[in-house]
Amino acid sequence: MDGGTAQDGAIGLVADVGGTNTRLAFVGRDGVLGDTVVSQRNASHGGFLDLVRTYLAGRTCPDLVVIAVAGPVAGRHARLTNRNWDFDADALAMQLGACEVTLMNDLEALGQAVPTVAADAVEPLHEGARLGRSGQALVVGLGTGFNVSAVDMESGVVFTAEQGHASLPVSVMAVLRAHLPDTSRFETVENLFSGVGLVRLAQVIGVDVDTAEALAKSDDPRAREAMETCAEAFSLMVRELAYAYFPRAGLYFNGSLAKFLLAPERRENVLKPLRDDASFDGQFARIPAFLFVSDTVALGGCTARLLARARQADV
Repeated sequence: MDGGTAQDGAIGLVADVGGTNTRLAFVGRDGVLGDTVVSQRNASHGGFLDLVRTYLAGRTCPDLVVIAVAGPVAGRHARLTNRNWDFDADALAMQLGACEVTLMNDLEALGQAVPTVAADAVEPLHEGARLGRSGQALVVGLGTGFNVSAVDMESGVVFTAEQGHASLPVSVMAVLRAHLPDTSRFETVENLFSGVGLVRLAQVIGVDVDTAEALAKSDDPRAREAMETCAEAFSLMVRELAYAYFPRAGLYFNGSLAKFLLAPERRENVLKPLRDDASFDGQFARIPAFLFVSDTVALGGCTARLLARARQADV
């Protein structure tokens, strides 16, 4: 890429790498340069480096790069869960000609975006839900896996967790035991509350499906039982999360399974245990809940991290 020109006004590059698609954008001093946002299919590229070089199309890579990855991040290394893509921040910086590459988990990126998220990027899940700008919020991701990230709204600091690998709460297990002859396949949160977990639940109930989409389209009465059992269990999981993190500034849900469990016909029942909770002077009942509906929220979180780093480096 030597000799290429830089994108006008860009001080950085951000990327949100999902299991199927990767969204990229250039960032200026005031945020994402709107006309530069592009989504590319991962299957069309041999790896992330090939994908980002296609996006740059001969332009010089900016000095600062922030990448959100839908998979585990350990320091300067990350791995995409749904595809055999590995990320080495130092190697990518050298290959792209950037001064600094930062890796973060995609749920952490969503957390970074919450303090300044636009109203049209979320859907309120109940009457009276208003975006909070102070206190603590919690992002809950349900898709390929399950995890949460807590956000301090004033500082923008995000606290990460591995909630998906924690044991299922006793209240949730009680729901499963009422419907299943064997609960041994649901030891952790992620074993149940993920796309794979929902299919596993359906199979234990006796539905012959291999995807959540096939389950939703099935005419088998047991398919409906599986969906309603998962929703009932999730309603109690939501209450457990509220008590564990006390997100007075809001619960923010993201991911394909979240959209399924919080569809209009289910959301009232899912939120009911929380809405009916009168303890602590009704504080838990007043926690607002939202569903992310924009595909570019994680890019906003990457941008927040990048701009903070730019201020530190005086870029």
